[in-house]
Amino acid sequence: MPKDINAGGKRVVAIGGGTGLANLLRVLKKLTDNLTAVVAMTDNGGSSGKLRQEFGMLPPGDVRSCILALSHSELEMERLLAYRFPEEGTLSGHTVGNILLAAIMQVEGVDFAEAAARLSALLAVTGRVLPATTDDVTLGAVLEDGEVICGETEIAADRRAIKRLFLRPADCRPQAEVLQAITEADYIFIGPGSIYSSLISNLLLPGVADALAKSPAKICYLANMATEPAELIQAEMSMYWHLLEEYFANAGCTGRLVDVIIANNGAYSAEALAALAQKQSQPVICDAAELAFSPVRLIAADLVDEVNFWQHNRDKLLPVLKNLLAE
Repeated sequence: MPKDINAGGKRVVAIGGGTGLANLLRVLKKLTDNLTAVVAMTDNGGSSGKLRQEFGMLPPGDVRSCILALSHSELEMERLLAYRFPEEGTLSGHTVGNILLAAIMQVEGVDFAEAAARLSALLAVTGRVLPATTDDVTLGAVLEDGEVICGETEIAADRRAIKRLFLRPADCRPQAEVLQAITEADYIFIGPGSIYSSLISNLLLPGVADALAKSPAKICYLANMATEPAELIQAEMSMYWHLLEEYFANAGCTGRLVDVIIANNGAYSAEALAALAQKQSQPVICDAAELAFSPVRLIAADLVDEVNFWQHNRDKLLPVLKNLLAE
């Protein structure tokens, strides 16, 4: 695939999960071939949750989405692999891609990470997609009243504020390839994605925060476009940034995590605002004043997509990232 720029062999790592990470990968693959996606592994809902229970496999949904995003035949394969079977029947709620990953594990006798690598090879992806861990991890939370609950879906359904997140088992470990990719990267993107379940959950893996602290890479936080009521209702971008820095510090790391923040400063249409409000959401506010006395660099740009209101417009994001990687 021809690239819009010669990224000079720069190595790029993108850390996150969900549709936000897949959307970012569709932009980054136009800028570099040396691309690694690190995908959160705490999803326990939907098809992923069912496959975890039935086959004991890691949640495949976000990994499948990232593999599709990096595929050269993305449009053709997405129609097939993202197809979700109707609710009636044995395969209810499952996607073809999730079932295919499960089949590769069963037929070839390999673990989930190797199954993801083999599906990536079949689809001739740009770069690689790594599960953050191959341990069977569960996201847990201590809530504002002290109650402890476990499970990403259960946490998202509870409207009480979160005091602290943790992973079980406590001795879970990231993949060695993940730590190596972080150590060798030139640029690392954290986000966009659900602040707790997609971003902080990766920082909770022992060794990841330390690898980020030691990495020579420029670490960039790509702020969300809109709030997620199931995660954090505050709209100020600085709240999300401060949370990342808090968990980075809680991991025993000194200094700061983020070098660059990329945030939207474009205005939403009335139609878009109404659509967001229907989902109890609103645009994330680029409160640049919070960075006035910080060494963190802010790159603010109009990134609004008038069709997919919760995602960054890829055509607008491309030149921003192109200029950043060209530095």
